[in-house]
Amino acid sequence: MKIKALHIGAFGGLKNLDINLEDSFNVIYGENEHGKTTVMNFIKMMFYGTERSSAQLSKNLRKKYTPWDNSIMAGSIYFENDGRLYRLERIFGSSNSTDKVTLIEIGLGTRESVSADIGVTLFGLSSAAFERSIFIGQFGFPESNNLASGELNGKLSNIASAGDETISYDAVYKRLETAKYELMSKSGRSGIYDKNLKDLKELEAQLEDSTNTEQTINSAKQKAKLMAEEITALQEKLSAVKIKVEAENDVRNAEKLKELLNLKSRLDTLNQSLTLSDGKLADEMFVKKVEFCLSKIDTYKAKIETKQSENKLLESNLKLALNPSPDASPEKLEELLGKVQSIEEEINKIEKNLEVLSSAPKAKINILWYILSGIFAISCAIAFALPLSKTLAFVGLGLALIFICIALITTAKAKQKNVQAEAKIVDLKLKENQLISLLASEKANFTAINTALNTNSAMIENQKQKLAQNNEEIAILHQETATEENTLFSLFSSLKETHSTEEIKLALVELKQNAESQKSLKQNINYILKDIGNISYDEARAKLDNMSVDTETNFEKLKSDMEELTGEITTKREILATILAEIKSLSANAKNPETIKKDLDDLKQKTDAQKEYCDCLDIALSVLADSYSEVRQSYGSVLEQNASEIFKGLTDNRYSNISISKSFDITVEKSDVFGGRELDYLSSGTVDQAYLSLRLALSSLITQENENLPIILDDALAQYDDNRTKTALKFLSDYSKNGQIIMFTCHRSLCDSAKEFGANQITL
Repeated sequence: MKIKALHIGAFGGLKNLDINLEDSFNVIYGENEHGKTTVMNFIKMMFYGTERSSAQLSKNLRKKYTPWDNSIMAGSIYFENDGRLYRLERIFGSSNSTDKVTLIEIGLGTRESVSADIGVTLFGLSSAAFERSIFIGQFGFPESNNLASGELNGKLSNIASAGDETISYDAVYKRLETAKYELMSKSGRSGIYDKNLKDLKELEAQLEDSTNTEQTINSAKQKAKLMAEEITALQEKLSAVKIKVEAENDVRNAEKLKELLNLKSRLDTLNQSLTLSDGKLADEMFVKKVEFCLSKIDTYKAKIETKQSENKLLESNLKLALNPSPDASPEKLEELLGKVQSIEEEINKIEKNLEVLSSAPKAKINILWYILSGIFAISCAIAFALPLSKTLAFVGLGLALIFICIALITTAKAKQKNVQAEAKIVDLKLKENQLISLLASEKANFTAINTALNTNSAMIENQKQKLAQNNEEIAILHQETATEENTLFSLFSSLKETHSTEEIKLALVELKQNAESQKSLKQNINYILKDIGNISYDEARAKLDNMSVDTETNFEKLKSDMEELTGEITTKREILATILAEIKSLSANAKNPETIKKDLDDLKQKTDAQKEYCDCLDIALSVLADSYSEVRQSYGSVLEQNASEIFKGLTDNRYSNISISKSFDITVEKSDVFGGRELDYLSSGTVDQAYLSLRLALSSLITQENENLPIILDDALAQYDDNRTKTALKFLSDYSKNGQIIMFTCHRSLCDSAKEFGANQITL
């Protein structure tokens, strides 16, 4: 078994943490408080959950590792077992009974809810035995646990070649006899071997059925292949007919294609005249950029003119203030004020008269007389046409002439009245303009005298400052105008060389027209392309170049052929779908003959082996009855031998042997000193080496029946010196070739040293 990856959704202070592991030697490094112990306990709790809760926080792992943000405690472990990949998911509740544990076999996609202590099934160990075997802590062997020791003793007894002191001859004999009858029952029907013989006959029948089904499927596949080839041939024929039918549309679209090419030619010619130096086109966006620059230039110039006009007024006021007119007197100012008011009153009167004349309705032409004259003229025509009195006809004609004369007279009067009103309006407007001109002159005189009389030195100085400020602003505006003109010339020069904004404005008129023409041509081209099927311009040219009108082509016959081919293809597709459905149905329910053959061979080998095994059991029972009195050999020698070999490797042969009691107490012997010593006489580093040797030996024996289990170590080398550390790391690296090792440490130097021996380094 190998652990491939860990995903901690939320566990203690860790959240959304992913750790990928390799199959050999892995070292997980984390400084204190970085979650090293949290990850290690996460692994144990994922497989076993927790024992009964304790009031002590250190022993109540479920409470201790509740996420700090109170989110749901959960995670998953990916592992490989017996060549299959699994994912174990666990959502922790308040206890094992409320945990939601799911085991997913990734290859098959199956999900099943499993027990909270799924580790018992996967590892073959209880939680306590797990901690005393493959889950190796930092400080030697865990505290004494009789149940765990008994479980480990029992497992080691099963591995050893004999039993412990409690196993007697009767128990062994009964065990052998039971093993035989489990395979071959006395009745010949209920034993495993008996059932396997029955299964052999069923497999032979299944093999015959499967072979027949496979032949049927192969025959159907051949039919499907031939049908698919026929459909492909018909589709090719249909495509050829479609090409001929589409030629009819091409003929109908010939004029559109010619128009398209004509428009494209005009557009290309126009684009040549609109091509900029950088290869782009002077389109609407280019025109807008030019107009924007011109707008800014005109704005700057308008501001300059405004400032210059303001300066002229300031200069005039300063001149009047510094050189007052001889007529500048209060009496003259009063006289001018009276004239201004008098002129304004006359202007107001003229404006009121103009308003009255403008709002007065114009004289209308009375069309009633024209209508009456028309009626009498028609009546006269009818009277002449019918055999009526000629006198009445002449009377009607006379009345019609009279009505026409009245209509002409009233029309002339209305026109004369309107002309007189318009002439009066023109006279009033002329007089108004004269008065406005006079008013401006008198106001200028009034302003000049008023300025001369009321301007003091402070106002003069203020006007001088305003004049200087305006000149500075005018200079800045001239600079901004020049900058914007440079931008404009630079922009427009990519199309055409110009020397003034006026020249650009004149050129812009033609440019806007060309841009509009460009836009219109593009729209018309797109309309035609859309109308003829959204083909490209190149496709349109190719169609027109390759177009040939065949007057003898019978398009109706071609369309009929196309419908017939389409129907034939549809029919054959339905037949093909039926054949494929039959193949799918047969394949879904059929078993592979080769698989059945393999199962048959495997079962045959198994029954042969079971038969041979039963024969051996018979021999063993016979020999046991004659020679075996009681099995007394203990597994201890095997465990001690393995632990001693590991201890020698960890200590560079400084120690030779380890003695282990059934309660797993350890006594060691030095290579060059006679006699053994208890661990209390040794250094802490040597003690850790001895316990590590015991745990590794114990783990290797326990996992002999199954695939090697991963070994998990929590800073097991923490008390080793440098030499012992390197020796241990090399040993663990070699040891990991036959089984996965996951070692946690908070020592950077140990992590770096392990990397030198090929360890996969993971940093939290």
